[in-house]
Amino acid sequence: MSRREKTARFDREKVRAHARGLDGVGLRVWLDRAIDLLPNEVLPELVADYVRLEDVVADGRAEPELLHTIRRFHRESLAGRYYQDFTVSSRNFMEKSRGTETFIAEHSRLLDACMRAERAGDLGVAREGLGLLIDLMRQIDRCEADIVFFADEAGSWQVGVDWAAVLPAWFRSLSPVTDPYDWAEVVIDALNDFAGYQWEPILAAARDMATPEQREALVEYDGNLRRTR
Repeated sequence: MSRREKTARFDREKVRAHARGLDGVGLRVWLDRAIDLLPNEVLPELVADYVRLEDVVADGRAEPELLHTIRRFHRESLAGRYYQDFTVSSRNFMEKSRGTETFIAEHSRLLDACMRAERAGDLGVAREGLGLLIDLMRQIDRCEADIVFFADEAGSWQVGVDWAAVLPAWFRSLSPVTDPYDWAEVVIDALNDFAGYQWEPILAAARDMATPEQREALVEYDGNLRRTR
């Protein structure tokens, strides 16, 4: 978001109109962002009619660290916590179950947190966190575990990850601690798995951030890249 956008006045009725046009996943993601951004003093007014405030008062324990939360999310996802299917018909094949919507919203929230960590220079957190979240996308595409249920055309593409932002952040977090050829292999595999038609700008970003040795390794691995046009 640009500085101008941060300081601009917004029409709340227009914002409401956009919110009411969102599907279940969009609303869950928006709600997660609101919960994270709102100061404590206004949270009670937001939730008072929908939860008992005594049930959500902080108990004094420290909140789980981001990596702890991501590791648990990864583990529970593979164990099928979010898998919820339904009988598919010609009327509901575009719908998502509550479990699937919850998974997508939580995955999006944790990706955003990792991206903030990477921008803040916390590369260790970004490196492991993004790696685990990206692994879940690969697991969905392999169809070897019941992670989420899609009624039609299953695949990680339905999760809606912004790969043009996520992959460069992951590559940057890996670059300082990864062997040039291992790093180049990670880049090419990720481009092949997720970049699709966006591969050119993502590859260009990878080249820009690479060390000279990593850039040379990318050149040698160039023949392994499946170029989609």
